[in-house]
Amino acid sequence: MNKGVIAVCIVRMDENVQTDSIKAITQRAEEQGLYVEIYNSFVELQKHDLHDKGEESVYDIIDYKHLSGIILFSEKIKNEAINEKILRNAKAYNIPVVSIDRTIDDVISINYDYMGAMQEITEHLITEHNCRDFVVMAGTKDNLFSEERVNAIRSVFVRHGIDFSDDNIYYGDFWEVPCRKAMSKFFESGKKLPDAFIAANDTMAITICDELSKRNISVPDDVIVTGFDGIALEKYAIPRLTTAETDLKRSGCLAVDAIVSCNRGAKNVMSKYLVPFHTRYSQSCGCEKITATFNSQLQELYNKNVVLRSYYDLMQDMVVSMTSCISLIQLIKEMNKFIGYLENYSEMYVCLRRDEIDIDTEMMKKVEWLEGVRENDEARNAIDRQMVLLWEYHKGEEPTMPLKAFRMREQIPYRDSVLDEVKNLVYLPLHVQDKVFGYLAVGVMPHRIEYDYYELYYLIRSLSQSIASVLQTQKISSVNDKLSRANEKLEKLYITDPLTEVNNRRGFYRELDKKRNIDKYNYVMIVSVDLDGLKRINDNYGHIEGDKAIIAMAGILKDMTDSDSVCARFGGDEYAYCKLFREEPVGEDVNFKTELNKRIDYYNETRDDIYSVGASTGVEISKLTSVTKLDELLKKADAKMYAEKERHHKGRR
Repeated sequence: MNKGVIAVCIVRMDENVQTDSIKAITQRAEEQGLYVEIYNSFVELQKHDLHDKGEESVYDIIDYKHLSGIILFSEKIKNEAINEKILRNAKAYNIPVVSIDRTIDDVISINYDYMGAMQEITEHLITEHNCRDFVVMAGTKDNLFSEERVNAIRSVFVRHGIDFSDDNIYYGDFWEVPCRKAMSKFFESGKKLPDAFIAANDTMAITICDELSKRNISVPDDVIVTGFDGIALEKYAIPRLTTAETDLKRSGCLAVDAIVSCNRGAKNVMSKYLVPFHTRYSQSCGCEKITATFNSQLQELYNKNVVLRSYYDLMQDMVVSMTSCISLIQLIKEMNKFIGYLENYSEMYVCLRRDEIDIDTEMMKKVEWLEGVRENDEARNAIDRQMVLLWEYHKGEEPTMPLKAFRMREQIPYRDSVLDEVKNLVYLPLHVQDKVFGYLAVGVMPHRIEYDYYELYYLIRSLSQSIASVLQTQKISSVNDKLSRANEKLEKLYITDPLTEVNNRRGFYRELDKKRNIDKYNYVMIVSVDLDGLKRINDNYGHIEGDKAIIAMAGILKDMTDSDSVCARFGGDEYAYCKLFREEPVGEDVNFKTELNKRIDYYNETRDDIYSVGASTGVEISKLTSVTKLDELLKKADAKMYAEKERHHKGRR
């Protein structure tokens, strides 16, 4: 075999059927020299809502190219589109698939003998306990598994000539709350107690026992109750249930062996397997005596509950700590403070999508990016998208923050060496609703899955919420920065002349208002400036040249401004200049005109334009007080400017 990895696609791997299957699969795979990668969703994907969409993302990261086979829990994954996608990709890469608990055409299928086990339990009640009157607590109406179990029960009734009415079938939907409602309906009907309640699964059987106990009805003295499936919770029930459980170890071994045979080119690999149940007769039917002594299993359950509550409190503290962060790097530093509580896991890798974290500019600058990967290529081929290994932890070592980019198809950097070390990896989606950030890869010990699963669940939820909070904070900050820059730009446009980029009239008065409020200024000089001959330049050389002349005069005035002065273009060929003084500016009006004319002459001499620029000016100097009106001073300066402009005009005639 040139490939050595089996992918297990599963949901809710905490449920004991899945947990025990995983144990069997990983054990058998190790015996065969294979590794196992588990892709787990925390929900069954039957709601088809936004949360389901986020959970589904875990199946998108499967690298089919390096797989020896796939074990698909097709009955547990309630979204048929996901099952079909996995099967379609497996076929494209010629990968053998084993379907658990459902028959699929052209796929190796392993099913369980539900019919035989349910018939065996029913037969036991009739022949060993002389039961004749029954109530059946079925699962979901019209569900294949539920109907199959009901039909198995009916077939035994027929064989023994027992008359059974459909009125004695209740539907508990395989779960506690609807089962309690169904029991209430039974008691409200006024029917007498049957000889036995036959439940389609253990969860409903435990619920039935509880409802009977509330009414002081004893099991099995007053009525017998039986379950089905052999769930882990049953061992904590009082009384212990008569039930049937699947041979999960056998089914796990069959699945792995079938994949190995296919890879070795075997021609006679069976396509259909039927795994028998093991029936266990216990206290709820009276075959075993109920012991009233405290049992160690209840202590174990209590201890688990205490540990889980403590862990939940810890995760809440971690969320509070991490959601206060403003960057992903800071978030990871906070997460490291809680690392002591994650010691059950041999390896952990937090992998994030580049396209979901590019808002974090601090981190983006520090990541070691892949060369030659374009974002548009990633959009076309998701499995090749760039990921970032944000955080890495190895048991017994300090966690690190590699900030290393890799392609999603690699799943984690140096994956092969990691598998050599840990043998099994579990992939879990990081998301909030349908916003997917990436995934967490965890090295777990299969025999600890039922203990660690809910800790992983809380960790995933806490980490996802914290990442979402940090990125949302950064997004808001980024939007605020953009708004701030936009406002600055609008503010500049509001007070700036767009052609010359000096102040406009509003900017001129705003700057002067700021400066005049400084106590050190006692005098003010206002200058009105008008560009000479603009009409002549426009008429003879065009408006582009006219604009150049306007810009040139603005540049000359701008060069003459300092911290005590301000200039502006008021529009057309009109400008204003103002300078504030501490001491009385004797002769400053003459000095200004002289300096302005000298700069204009220099401009004309150093350019090859066929026209020259010139200016008419009017200067007004006044003492600066709180009642000084700058616009009145500017009017006086305008009058002097127009008088000079008239003289210039007459001189040219």
